Amino acid sequence: MAIKVIGVGGPRTGTASLKDALEILGFGKCYHMAWLFNHPEQIKYWHELFDTGTTDFDTLFDGFSSTVDFPGYMNYKPLLEKYPDAKLILSERNTKDWYDSAINTVYAVTPKTFGQKLGMMKKMIFSSRFRKISKSFMLVEKYLWNGQYRGKFKNKESTLKIYNDFNEEVKKNVPSDQLLIYNICDGWEPLCKFLNVQVPDEEFPYKNKRKDFREQFKRLMATGNQLELK
Repeated sequence: MAIKVIGVGGPRTGTASLKDALEILGFGKCYHMAWLFNHPEQIKYWHELFDTGTTDFDTLFDGFSSTVDFPGYMNYKPLLEKYPDAKLILSERNTKDWYDSAINTVYAVTPKTFGQKLGMMKKMIFSSRFRKISKSFMLVEKYLWNGQYRGKFKNKESTLKIYNDFNEEVKKNVPSDQLLIYNICDGWEPLCKFLNVQVPDEEFPYKNKRKDFREQFKRLMATGNQLELK
């Protein structure tokens, strides 16, 4: 199944809302970081894609028609090469709001200190589920925090420069007729116009607010149950 829409906005730019919106609009299942946490057996494909620029796309995206968030957004170039007719959506957010949200959610829940990693290791000893979850965290740490953000995410000035530089790179590399610069606060209208579909007769799905995100990851780390976006 070909990928028709590629989200090129990073975590905490409204990607959970965009995921649900695309599914409501009829673009099939949308691949999101939450899926990877629930299906860590697919991590090998992302390692291969990050390291070589290619992988078994058919198996990785079996049943999906779109992808948003990490790790897909960081691989938009090979994805666009594989799916040249795809439309790309760059979800943007006020940089201060984005940083405050990201450092208190996605960054905060990723085990980084020795103590945090030791706590995860203790759970891994008794649970195969936690052993699999740990691989997802390791992928995020390697390619997002230590890769894109060079291990300096707490340095706000450096982080915001990398964030803005990446968005500008996307705008330069993607043909303008294939790219939508989008803020989820704008709702259905610009999204539907870009995708050439009718505006649905239902409210836009604003999802995964900071409180909901933290509660879901707290539940994940306490029980090992699947991660859900609310």
